[in-house]
Amino acid sequence: MNAHPLAAITDTQVDAFWRDGVTCLRGLFDAEWIEHMRAAVEDDLAHPGPLAREYANQKGQRFLGDIGAWAVKPGLRRYVETSPAAEIAARMMKSHKANFLYDQLFVKEPGTAAKTPWHQDGPYWPVQGNQILSIWLALDDVTVESSGVEYLKGSHRWGKEYRPIHFGGDTEAYKMLPGETLPDIDALRKEPASTLDVVNWDMKAGDCLIHHNMTVHGAPGNASSTQRRRAYATRWTGDDVVYAPRDGQARVTINEPTCRVGEPIDCEVFPRLWPR
Repeated sequence: MNAHPLAAITDTQVDAFWRDGVTCLRGLFDAEWIEHMRAAVEDDLAHPGPLAREYANQKGQRFLGDIGAWAVKPGLRRYVETSPAAEIAARMMKSHKANFLYDQLFVKEPGTAAKTPWHQDGPYWPVQGNQILSIWLALDDVTVESSGVEYLKGSHRWGKEYRPIHFGGDTEAYKMLPGETLPDIDALRKEPASTLDVVNWDMKAGDCLIHHNMTVHGAPGNASSTQRRRAYATRWTGDDVVYAPRDGQARVTINEPTCRVGEPIDCEVFPRLWPR
């Protein structure tokens, strides 16, 4: 399994990420990583971690989200610590270092209607700074029909923070947190005069989406009757990021961090993984 990206990441790709808030990188992980991660996913589906959540509410459907499982799953930990992800994150963030924030495994089985609601990641997370991103690794071929993620291009530069939305529909969750209510993106995009620039990529297994923590994004249900949508998202921070938890935020780590508020997040729970 490759320890470094299989192809060089260009300045054009980095610039596109900072301009648009999202980009798709292809062919950076070898086939061994994909098979390794598929096996890790199947293990997690059979034995979810302590922070796992089931978001589908219709019988016979499944939308699993498992948070922080790398702390208890050796297969996931191996990816976090030895795959090209940390190097990719540092390059895309233009950062001298990359700290691992947490991981999130997503599985939407065929025919699962549950949507991933439109949201920003940042308001969920106990950190503050601009060099924060996710690497969303596709473990299956993905299209919009099979719940490919859609993004509002440039929304990370709107200067707005939107209150988090619970993926399972709990309207009481996150009510203590600040932020505006996110507009109805699905309704707005249908308006004839809409200026929303919605972007999405058809992906092959092994492709990855890189998105800024303040980019608005969401995904439809998996309308395919045959295609699974397995993905592994890892969250990374750079030079300018400090620990900044707020009351009412969701827990994203199994173990409690030892870093102090306002300090860099260098600790065992948020390890510095680049440079190695």
